[in-house]
Amino acid sequence: MAASVDLAWDPNTEPELAGYKIYWGTSSGNYTSSKDVGKTTTATIDGVEEGTTYYFVVTAYNSQGNES
Repeated sequence: MAASVDLAWDPNTEPELAGYKIYWGTSSGNYTSSKDVGKTTTATIDGVEEGTTYYFVVTAYNSQGNES
């Protein structure tokens, strides 16, 4: 069955912040999906499978595309 996950994180306070990207997958360090969420600090990830463990990482990026 497909489900969704709601995520929230503390904002990056650096003035050159352009947005955030979320990466996720079913094994730590191996993130097979991603989503650019802009400058918002919350996101809903749809289509995850109930009963499956997922690992999530959020990165911040600047206008040149450099990620944290």
